[in-house]
Amino acid sequence: MLLGSLGRNEALGMKVRLIALDSVEHDRKLALNGHSVVLGRCPDADVRIDDRWVSRRHCELVEVDGMLVVRDLGSTHGTFVNGRQVSEARLRPDDKLTIGLTSFVASYRPLSRLVRAC
Repeated sequence: MLLGSLGRNEALGMKVRLIALDSVEHDRKLALNGHSVVLGRCPDADVRIDDRWVSRRHCELVEVDGMLVVRDLGSTHGTFVNGRQVSEARLRPDDKLTIGLTSFVASYRPLSRLVRAC
């Protein structure tokens, strides 16, 4: 279940699926349209995560040069990619993103590959 609006031109942006590794959470489908998507516990987060260890505005996902980048937003308990705490990092396809006690695997096709193939 995805909470929040991601914009009208979803077809134009990078399509990302966050596959939940926890039975409590659901998979999330995101469309990045040159804007960041905030993950957090607060009601106005683009992707709301119901986990008390997740900060209100925990981290953001943004497309940079055709790749997905995660940025910690000063969270209390940190943002982790493949078990390593990061302040900012590329999130490659099949990387594990953990915030609080919640983990996802990122699934997407980098835009840079699509551009080179044309």
